[in-house]
Amino acid sequence: MTLLDDRGSALPLPPDPLSPVPEEVERGRAAYRAGDSQEARTLLTEIADAGRTAVSGHAAMALAGIELGENGLGDSCRKRLDQVAAGEDPWLGPLAAVMLTPDFQSCTSADSGRVLLGSLAAQLTGALEAARNGFEQAADAHEGTDSGDVANILLGNLLLQSGDQVAALKPLRSARQMCDGLFAGYAGYLEGHVLIGQDEKERAGQVLNYAHGESHPARDGGKGLHPWVAVRFGELLAGDTWLDLVYDQMENSGVSEGVVVREPFESALTFTEISNPALVDVGLHLFPGDFEPVHAALDRLKTWSDERYERARRLVLALYTHVEDSRDEERSLGLKELRERLSLPEPR
Repeated sequence: MTLLDDRGSALPLPPDPLSPVPEEVERGRAAYRAGDSQEARTLLTEIADAGRTAVSGHAAMALAGIELGENGLGDSCRKRLDQVAAGEDPWLGPLAAVMLTPDFQSCTSADSGRVLLGSLAAQLTGALEAARNGFEQAADAHEGTDSGDVANILLGNLLLQSGDQVAALKPLRSARQMCDGLFAGYAGYLEGHVLIGQDEKERAGQVLNYAHGESHPARDGGKGLHPWVAVRFGELLAGDTWLDLVYDQMENSGVSEGVVVREPFESALTFTEISNPALVDVGLHLFPGDFEPVHAALDRLKTWSDERYERARRLVLALYTHVEDSRDEERSLGLKELRERLSLPEPR
């Protein structure tokens, strides 16, 4: 895999890949859809409790879907959502964090027919057509309300994970423009992903900058969502420092490029008691050359999945030139050792 461009600079991080459901988890979801709830619970519980991995995260979210459909947002559902939010999945983690908030519970409670929760339960257990129909129905029925915005966000998320990114933009953009705080932050997080994939980096930067602010707990954005938005925003800045918003912040605040890149990761660290993506530690602790937390975060990511570990390698490379300081011998040695451990080329 090519990691440097023709000039020897680190390439920008690509969009987060979709997170396919592992076969063993899908077997459990299929059992549930076939009507064998007990068999599904047995299969999925064994996987979910087996360790902190991408597979266990998917199993936990499927169990949350079963509980959601049968018992609503009760303790059993929230227990599994807590597990998912504390994992490393950039798709399931933010959704779980949003579902755990009082705002989400309030909006879904206003949906008297329980269409939203039923449709979300259908999505999490693999009944995607039923989920899409339900989200579209709820969006129409609750147009102009918070519940309608949530329906549009959930529809956009479903379309994204079904591979229809173009169709996802309309409901996500509509929701982001109509709401604020938590839901604006989540809609912007998802919309930013689409824009990065379309190489609309300036627009993605604007949307993610907005989402970063709206998702902050000071804006009632929810402590669990903010670290995920911060990571996506920080990844974009690390790989594309030519963005106008980077220069604007440097000029307006009189700070260096590295300070602008580091800020999203720094803001995330204050609110990691619910969600604690290891990429936050990688992005934050590299700057002062505090390598022990970086190595610990890399170990967590390697256990989770090869894909997340590769993501961390790419982030280290993107941040390298902001961190490298020839005047600091200890930091230079730590960076060299880290780069060698990760088998990374040295950027120019």
